[in-house]
Amino acid sequence: MKPIVTDVKKPATLDDVAAIAGVSAKTVSRVVNRNANVSAATRERIEAAIRETGYRVNQAARSLAASRSFLIGAFMPHLSSYYFAEIFRGAAKACRQYGYHLVLEEFDHGVDSIVDRYEQGLRGAHCDALILTPPVCDDEKLLDALDRDGLPYVRIAPGKQAGRSIAVAADERQGVRELARHLWDSGRRRFAVVAGPADHAAAMVREQAFCEALAELGCDPASILLTRIDLHESISEAGREASLELLRGAATLPDAIFAFNDEIAVGTIAAIRELGLSVPGDIAVAGFDNSNIAELMWPPLTTVHQPIADLAFRAVSIIADANQPGDGNLLLPTNLVVRGTS
Repeated sequence: MKPIVTDVKKPATLDDVAAIAGVSAKTVSRVVNRNANVSAATRERIEAAIRETGYRVNQAARSLAASRSFLIGAFMPHLSSYYFAEIFRGAAKACRQYGYHLVLEEFDHGVDSIVDRYEQGLRGAHCDALILTPPVCDDEKLLDALDRDGLPYVRIAPGKQAGRSIAVAADERQGVRELARHLWDSGRRRFAVVAGPADHAAAMVREQAFCEALAELGCDPASILLTRIDLHESISEAGREASLELLRGAATLPDAIFAFNDEIAVGTIAAIRELGLSVPGDIAVAGFDNSNIAELMWPPLTTVHQPIADLAFRAVSIIADANQPGDGNLLLPTNLVVRGTS
């Protein structure tokens, strides 16, 4: 019996790409490995040849040759949220662009020791670097462990020891100040804040910026009502419960509430309606993040937009691309988005 012969196309090689692009295989390798010492015109020609041939990098061989794993690690909280969905979307996009892979280690905030999760999980993955999101980015024991191991990391929106490492962040303070002025200019004078967890640095930044801006406009900071969410399986439900407690206990109802993020704001609006009040007629509501739900709910939610996915993209780019700034902090702008709830 004659052997069965199948028409199997051989995978494209560096030499195949080099022949089409009219360069050496070494130059192709430079482009594949994101080496900066290649002209823009040559890089474009090689990338076109890669697309034409369907060339794929042999990740194992690449890692051996470069003494790198091409893995970037991150911690993923057990409690899902829009913020972290956007973080991982931006990080994954950057990893695809730079030829890296994203490794996630899940943890349960308030239950797991983040240092243990690192030592039992990500340390063994031999990542080239980590991106650290709030509140993990402010865990001093974890930072000490990473420094001892010599593992590079980029922090996203750190609230402590800003100069300890490279960091990327959004200008949350400026966006919140714009929001406070908007509510004041719309005639609101009785304010409340449904804040995030006390150990979350961004929660402190946002509530402080909100209260400071209102004080400058003439509001007595002592009159601003404040409550904090108690995290559990649903962030929106935590917002509803905290808002009900605040409203039921208030001697005078606020006419504007600022929620730590959009998901909490959804719960706040549910609580207001549960008490037979209207939004924005009785109480204006505003959130933070500019998530998809902000546009889809009714009325649409006033919020502060922050470029969450771009923060993660920039963090990965600093690790992967030698041309990216890597010696300081990067601050991205935020902006107020006014919608129907205010």
